[in-house]
Amino acid sequence: MLQKLGDHIKNCLERAAEARRHADETADPTLKPVHLLLERNWIRLARSYEFVESLERFLLTANSTRAVIWQWRILEAHSSLAYANAREELGGKATVSLIRHGPYEVRLIELPRESENGIEQLWLELFDHHHRQTIDSYRGRNLEDTAAAAELLFAKAKLFSQGSD
Repeated sequence: MLQKLGDHIKNCLERAAEARRHADETADPTLKPVHLLLERNWIRLARSYEFVESLERFLLTANSTRAVIWQWRILEAHSSLAYANAREELGGKATVSLIRHGPYEVRLIELPRESENGIEQLWLELFDHHHRQTIDSYRGRNLEDTAAAAELLFAKAKLFSQGSD
C-alpha cells in the first residue's frame, strides 16, 4: 500500500507542477486563476496522501513495536525458567508469568524438548487464579507466532477481568 501511495503523491505533484506551468504560460486572465486553483487542489490531494502514508507507517510501526515487546517478554520469561524460583506446582514443570490482568494471568510453561528433532516448545496458557484453572492455551514452535498468541491471550485476560468487575 505504501508504494501505491508514493506513486499517487508523485502523480499529484506532477499534475500540480503542470497546472502551474499552464498558469504561467496562459495569457487569458480568466484561465490563470483556474490553473492556480487546480495546482492548489493537486497539492492538497498530495498532502492528504502523505498524511495517509504517515498514518499507515505509524500503525505498522506500532504493531511491530508491540510484537517486539511481546517477543522480548517471552525471551526474558524463557530465560528465567532456568531459575528454581520459577517452579510452581504444575506437574513438575516450571512456569513464569508474562503478564497479569486481575485474576487472569498469561504465563509461559516449560515443556520438554521433542525427542525426535530436539525442538524446544513454547507453551502459553491463560490461567484464572480465582478458579485455579487454565482457560486457554497455545503451543508454539517459533517466537513470532507465540508472541502473537501471547498478545491475544492477554486481550482475553483483560476482557475477562473487565467482565468480572
